[in-house]
Formats: sequence, structure tokens, C-alpha cells
Amino acid sequence: MPSTSDAITRAVRDVPLKDMDPSLLAHAIRNEVGSRGLDTSALQDALAVASYAHLMQRRTARGDQINDPYITHPSRNVLRMSRYGCSQLDVLVATALHDTVEDQSDRIVDVLGGSTALGAIETHFGTEVARLVDAVTTPPKNGQDRATQYAEHVTTVIRDPKVFLVKVSDFVDNAGSLKYLADDAKRTKLLRKYAPLVEIFEAAATEHGEALGLTADGMEDLRGHLASIKEQARG
Repeated sequence: MPSTSDAITRAVRDVPLKDMDPSLLAHAIRNEVGSRGLDTSALQDALAVASYAHLMQRRTARGDQINDPYITHPSRNVLRMSRYGCSQLDVLVATALHDTVEDQSDRIVDVLGGSTALGAIETHFGTEVARLVDAVTTPPKNGQDRATQYAEHVTTVIRDPKVFLVKVSDFVDNAGSLKYLADDAKRTKLLRKYAPLVEIFEAAATEHGEALGLTADGMEDLRGHLASIKEQARG
């Protein structure tokens, strides 16, 4: 007879990520990452910090996902990246924290101390995690068209394999969920922002190849998710 933990893990595998609440996501992450023999303590701390930082935020309504707690977004990113086969803890930790500096820097300082959010992340999670979070943080507006600026930023930073992993997990969750967005005008606007990036991510995935450290099945899943976004943009 399978253990209770094994039974739950198999059952959770059949639940779409978009339907998971924060508690189920936390359980799935703990099991997925822990099953590789990795020490999950830093990742659990990062998810707790992100939960505190994003506590008052909600995701944009997408279909039946009304007022979805924001922490579901970075949690889905972590779980998805783990299922792609990523075993690099600094990448997974940075994925959990990827929006905190951009969206909730004051709350990061509030919970971790220090004078800046990025400095606090470096103190508590290390230089490499701070570097990755900094790389994926959208820079301030510079006078360019916002979509153009975003595309140029992404194209530049994903030349680094680790940054690619953090950014592509974010992209797949954001762009892949647009099909559930009820606001047609907002969906069209966001598709304009995201559509040009699909081929850029696809090319970067090919260029990085084995340097990404994903499993063959994980890379196939990643490519499938990008292809689905491309098809959505065409439709």
C-alpha cells in the first residue's frame, strides 16, 4: 500500500496549477523539491518572505480566479520550474522572490531589516539570489514605449542561463494565463507585450541547452508551454 505522502503527491500531480491554493502549492513544492534530496529550508524561508511581502496583493481576475492571492503566482513559478527538472536552489529561491523588490520593497525591509530590499535579500539568501532577483526586476520607465523597453530588458537579461530560468517561469505563468482573462482590452494589451518574446525565449532555450540543467521531459514541457502561448497570440 502506498504511503499517505505518496498518494497525495500523485493526486496533486493531476491538479492544474491554476486551481491550486497557496496551501496546496506549498505542499507540492515541498514534495517536488524534497524528493530530489535537496535541503528546502532556504526555499521555504523565501516562500514565507514572499508570502509576507505580497500579503496585501491580489492577482488580476482571470476567469474564475477572482482575487487570487498574489503568492500563488511565485509559488506556481517555483513548482513549474521544479517540474521542469530544475535542481538549482538559488534559481528556485530567486523565483520565489522575483517580484518582491519590484512590488513590495518596503515590506521586504520591514521583515528582513537592512536599508534596501535587495541588500536584505543578499544578507539572508546570498549574493547569487540577490543578483538573479535584481536581473529580473523590471527597470524604471526610460521614455521608451513600455512594451519595447520590456522586450529589450528581457532579451538582454536572459542571456544568462539562471536568469533565463527565473524569467521564463514568470513569462509562462503570466502569458499562459491570459486566456483566462475576462477583460478583452487588457488581454489584447498584454498579448502585445508578451507575443514578441515567445521566439526570443525559444531561441534562448535552444542556445542554453544543457546549461539550463533541466530534464529532457522538462525541456519538452517548457517548449510546449511557449508554443501554446505563441498559438494563443496568433488567435
